[in-house]
Amino acid sequence: MGFNLKEAFLGRISKESKEDFVLNQDYLEKLSVIEIGALNGEILDDSAHFNKFFPTIKSFLKNASKISKNPNKTMNLDYLDYGVRVPQNLSKENDAIDYVLPFYNSIDSRSGVDWRNVLPITILPAVLGAFGAALINPNLVTSKYGKRANELEVRVVKSLAKILGYKELDKAWGLALEGSTKGNMYGYLLGLRKAFPQIKEEGLMGLQEKFLFANSQAGHFSNFTNLAAIGTGRKNAMRIPANKFGCIKIQALKEKLEDCYQKGIIVPTILLTIGTTDHCAIDDVKACWEVVEELAKKYPNHHRPHIHLDAAIGWSLTFFNDYDLDKNPLSLKESFLEKLPRIQEKCRNLHYADSITLDIHKTGFTPYSSSFFIVKNIRDFENMMWGSDEFKYFDPSKDQLSPVQYSLECTRSSSGVYATAMALKSLGIEGYQTLLAAGLQYSHLLKEKFVKLGNIAVVNPDLGFTCLFRPYPSFISKAQDLYEREIHDPDFHLESSKLNSYMDKFYKFWQKHKSPSTPLLDFVATAAWSQYGSQDYELPSWKAYMLNPRVGKHMKAFMKEFLALRAEFERLLLKKS
Repeated sequence: MGFNLKEAFLGRISKESKEDFVLNQDYLEKLSVIEIGALNGEILDDSAHFNKFFPTIKSFLKNASKISKNPNKTMNLDYLDYGVRVPQNLSKENDAIDYVLPFYNSIDSRSGVDWRNVLPITILPAVLGAFGAALINPNLVTSKYGKRANELEVRVVKSLAKILGYKELDKAWGLALEGSTKGNMYGYLLGLRKAFPQIKEEGLMGLQEKFLFANSQAGHFSNFTNLAAIGTGRKNAMRIPANKFGCIKIQALKEKLEDCYQKGIIVPTILLTIGTTDHCAIDDVKACWEVVEELAKKYPNHHRPHIHLDAAIGWSLTFFNDYDLDKNPLSLKESFLEKLPRIQEKCRNLHYADSITLDIHKTGFTPYSSSFFIVKNIRDFENMMWGSDEFKYFDPSKDQLSPVQYSLECTRSSSGVYATAMALKSLGIEGYQTLLAAGLQYSHLLKEKFVKLGNIAVVNPDLGFTCLFRPYPSFISKAQDLYEREIHDPDFHLESSKLNSYMDKFYKFWQKHKSPSTPLLDFVATAAWSQYGSQDYELPSWKAYMLNPRVGKHMKAFMKEFLALRAEFERLLLKKS
């Protein structure tokens, strides 16, 4: 018998061995169904498959949309029904759809009747961008896996940096993240690494120097939870008092910083807020930067703090930075235009910050999650960098872009990148101005109405997406003066506490008796602080969040019912007394 090359490499081939790598036909048929339904490349490449699958998607989304318009306000947390009953065998597609659809009974922000918090609507182009990202599903950890998704991320970062006012776009850099909490963590970490480069290897336990972060009394709760997450602890932070408008007090910040400098305490990061959650207050970034500059000259050997902005909400106000107040191309209300310069003045100075966090999914009309962390100078990432020899799965040095070397994540979704790109390109500056101006103007009109009534005080009179208001008893005639006394006069504390109790009870009464079709509002336990002493006396407020352009059609009905229910509430109070 002659030499057989095939047998020499594979061994003698028998009839049995031919079946070694052949799978069961029934299994292959099931696998084929999954390939057609789940391997998205097949759907995109084969129009027959796509035409077969698309009606299912269309029907699913249509039914989900219908259900979400009538949200079930309760949750079923019975432990027996809490889990998803996963079938033993492959189920039909419709079985999964029928199971999932009821869970779209969620809060739907599209109607404009939910005024409680940042519950943004999404625009279709952004949804399509996120949907396409889910189909292709690249990982932004490295261009080896992301390719042009990584390129798009850089393009989006550069465009956002320009909108925010950064001048040297060649130096600006950033990352797409899942939320602003992570972005603020980056802000803290960059400051910490710049102040103590050695902690990347040695950790915090090796530090001999004392340090304190600085943030605002009116800042987001993640300002503290992040400190616990990175291991520095909540106690290693200075809470700087806020003024009656919710903005950080620059003089108080200066005094705290100088006290630290004199005691040799390092301040790694100063965290400011552009658009606080409740007030939509904007801290004065330039004034803070000037304080840092002044102290740097006075204490040249002391570490210079990293200035980070939590602009999760307020970033979008920068779309109005170049709005022509004289020509008024969108025909915005005159009384609104009178207050716009104050917003423009502050938002034109964001470029003084070293880094910024922004959520496009909050005030940019994109789906969750579309969040970005942007640095003024890419060199700030140096102390976050790891060498390419640290990574065993791939060699980052051979990739065009390798965010894994300076990011905290090994998995980063491209959904927010594609959604943001679609939103920016489809809406443009004017489109964003138009959408945002609706909610801003409605909030402004509501504040004007409350002030005219005389018995309701507005806590945050500046322009913003929120309206914080304190409804006093209807016999009050000068509510705004009364509110000023509450926050400035310590001798009025007892009377103020009684007013707080009135507002709390009225809110609960209103919640119980309001009609389902009128808007939902929030009650904020800490909407303002006393401006005397240690500023530890807190005042509550009602809160209307008016980002949605559709809120306008519900305002008259809300006001009519609100005033009627207050009259009924007071009638019952008198009856009880």
